[in-house]
Amino acid sequence: MTIFGISFNHSKIYFWALVLASVSLPLSKFTLSISIITLLTNWVLEGDYVTKLNRLKKSSAFWSMVIIFLVHVVWLTNSNNYSYAFHDLKNKIILVIFPFIIFSSRSVSKKEFKNILLWFSAAVIASSFISTAVLVGFIDSPANSPNGISIFISHIRFALLINIAIFSMGYLAISKEYPISNSIKKGLIITLVWLIVFLFLLKSLTGLVIFLITLFIIVGLISFKIKYIVYRLFVQVALITVFLITASFLTHSISKFYSIEKVDIELLDKFTSLGNPYEHNIADKQIENGHYVWLFVAPQELKTEWSKRSSVSIHGTDKKRQLIYFTAIRYLTSLGLRKDSTGVSKLTDQDIKNIESGMANYIFADKYALYPRIYQVLWEIDVYRKNQNPAGNSITQRIIFLKTAGKIIKKNLWTGVGTGDVQDEFNRQYNEDNSQLPENRRHRAHNQWVTFLLTFGVFGFLIILIAFFYPLFQLKAFRSYLFAVFFIIAFLSMLNEDTLETQTGISFFSYFYSLFLLEIELLKSKQKNEQDD
Repeated sequence: MTIFGISFNHSKIYFWALVLASVSLPLSKFTLSISIITLLTNWVLEGDYVTKLNRLKKSSAFWSMVIIFLVHVVWLTNSNNYSYAFHDLKNKIILVIFPFIIFSSRSVSKKEFKNILLWFSAAVIASSFISTAVLVGFIDSPANSPNGISIFISHIRFALLINIAIFSMGYLAISKEYPISNSIKKGLIITLVWLIVFLFLLKSLTGLVIFLITLFIIVGLISFKIKYIVYRLFVQVALITVFLITASFLTHSISKFYSIEKVDIELLDKFTSLGNPYEHNIADKQIENGHYVWLFVAPQELKTEWSKRSSVSIHGTDKKRQLIYFTAIRYLTSLGLRKDSTGVSKLTDQDIKNIESGMANYIFADKYALYPRIYQVLWEIDVYRKNQNPAGNSITQRIIFLKTAGKIIKKNLWTGVGTGDVQDEFNRQYNEDNSQLPENRRHRAHNQWVTFLLTFGVFGFLIILIAFFYPLFQLKAFRSYLFAVFFIIAFLSMLNEDTLETQTGISFFSYFYSLFLLEIELLKSKQKNEQDD
């Protein structure tokens, strides 16, 4: 097309807009919006609408997304909060946009498809380097935890993209469908290994669990297709070894966490070295590194000695907005020190800084080890089991979210609460339950399937479920390695997150859902051409 003497190559614009979308997912919400606008504008200017609409008529995958979107529209009739409902619909339209553009436009070539994956992987790698620079302190960013080093998008969404990049690069490195040079193969393998390492540095448990489950499923299935029994057994033994190492690490971590010091209540010292009385709360069984937190507490000595070491009041808050008093007590306990003047005097200057930053256990200072993240999960579960407030603890908060969601579902089982009323219903239920969670932590279910059931009831949920799975079985999509990987990653993420309730999550799902189903069509076309020849 030529406008004002300027010629437009719509095929190239389409390809590079798809590249921009893939690159934007891990790097920029703004350029992601630009890519969508570019794709839509190019689609309109390119014309040939009859051909495009005929393609859409045949696309069950596109219509499945339309049906899911329409369910959201229909359930407006069951809503009271239209302000949020229309905000949700504005995000959900992305579910339809990428399938609409991709399934109606001309198919990309295999070379273009490969290049899109390479560009996407390069963007993920670039983002991982930036995050690593934040982790080691080369880039100044207020990251209070390893999760906070993902500065462009949520660390959980980033972990999903890392998983897609890892398995995509692995596929490109070994697949005969997309021939690449040996030098690029070596580069892909090196960067693939780096992303696996970085996934551990990011310490996203969701990302790590998804990676391991996807690895076991995909490699396990592939191993049965290996003809040579020696190679097949090698792969299967390696997979079993990874499983045993993982299980051993988790078992050791649990055992280490519950290795608790033995205490004889009758023999506990009653006074500090300065002659002040200790407080021993023997009823509170909270522990840090096997030591009881609320034994050997001398509040006045703690206050006096702390004031000598820090300009922040012991009754002030740390950088995580927690009371310094409680952070210091946990930190001292983690070192096996008493909470008195002697204990505080043994803290190093770095320990003081750690406490001020909100670090409640000295092991969290190791930014590169995985055990501290496992420890945090075990600690949260332990605290929850002891009936203490789960606020601020991501794992146990999710238990409260799901319990609250369950109560709402029982009240609205058949028709749900409606598209716009989800958070309102959660707020109402939290108030009814006199929840321990503060208002800023009273979130939704953090499970996409539960959210669908809660929002649309049994009827709407079944419609979405059928729309979600029908085209996949019709197209035999699970025979495609890339789509199977994507689907496992997306499905597992929806068990732990409301993946389709944020713009980034919806874009991730809609884009790769469309792109990897398109790859199935590419391979089918190739097979058909080979048969015709």
